[in-house]
Amino acid sequence: MSKGSMFVSVACTLLLLSVIVGCGSKPVGQYPDTTVPSGTSTGKPMQNASHTQSIRQSQEERMLSFYKDSSLSDEEKVRYITDHLAGIQWDTFNKISGKQSLEVIEYLYRQRAFIPSESFPNLIQASAGLDGALSESYAAIMGDLFTRDKTAMTRALAKTDKSTCIHGTGSIGYALSYREPKEVKKEIRQWQAGQQLTKAEKEVIRAILVKLDDPY
Repeated sequence: MSKGSMFVSVACTLLLLSVIVGCGSKPVGQYPDTTVPSGTSTGKPMQNASHTQSIRQSQEERMLSFYKDSSLSDEEKVRYITDHLAGIQWDTFNKISGKQSLEVIEYLYRQRAFIPSESFPNLIQASAGLDGALSESYAAIMGDLFTRDKTAMTRALAKTDKSTCIHGTGSIGYALSYREPKEVKKEIRQWQAGQQLTKAEKEVIRAILVKLDDPY
């Protein structure tokens, strides 16, 4: 056999082998063992486990988890807690937390500077269902927030239902009664004179002033 014929024969053999190998292989990523991680589907990120757990938790459990989260700053913790205060069942919270309701309320009082005015409606909604030391400590928060921002608190109270408003104004009036009532009334009326209050907002102020005369 001539050298030219031998070269052609070898080339044909190599070409045939490359075709056979190519047909027997699979593209990268199509092997059976390259599966999508559990909890995901193609094009969708894995669902966050902590988010799923949060959904399953009750409102009281979520609030307790925020309170116990040492990774949060006081400002973050207060914001998360107050975001979940509206409609809180304090008796339920007391049971699941091992009677830490007073501890949490006192913590909020100490960190009250971090409570934003946007959270006032949530605090008002959580003012019911308290008694004794819990009620007094919570009232102290409400009274301080009213003193800090009368406009925001008055508007928030005016937008609640009658029963909730009574609890809220009662808490504020009770807290303010520890100061000199005449001075407090003077301060409130001076503020009121410079405001254009709605009928509902005027009723809120009237209720607070009445409570100052009869805090109990």
